[in-house]
Amino acid sequence: MIREAESKDREQLSNLYRMLVPNSKKMNVLEEQIELIRRDPANFLLVYEEEGALLGTLTLNICLQAMHGTRPYGLIENIVVHEDHRSRNIGQSLLKYAEEYCKSLHCHKIMLLSHSKRVRAHQFFEREGYDGSVSKGFKKYL
Repeated sequence: MIREAESKDREQLSNLYRMLVPNSKKMNVLEEQIELIRRDPANFLLVYEEEGALLGTLTLNICLQAMHGTRPYGLIENIVVHEDHRSRNIGQSLLKYAEEYCKSLHCHKIMLLSHSKRVRAHQFFEREGYDGSVSKGFKKYL
């Protein structure tokens, strides 16, 4: 089942994020931030749950823009599937859920970034219709 995360999911979310960035010293998942996201109509912290266990997550942000009339765009971040449950269509289900929501809002596009060395993830995103050759992503950490 896919649902929005709740503050009670903090520990399991931390465990999933640790699989994405195992050496991060800045990671700090806060219950109050999960609740803030939950209450925000343009931001979604989605989780894939089976029998009380969180097996995957992604963050979806709906962003306004002026270039395409009233059409917003979606931004997906921090998509991760539990390492013991990969290749079970969990990531695909999360992406499809986000995509359907974006379609319902008439979003112009959906964007996502992936670490340049995550080749297996890039292959997955391309199978799901994301084109890694269209743009080049840049980040500046603050």
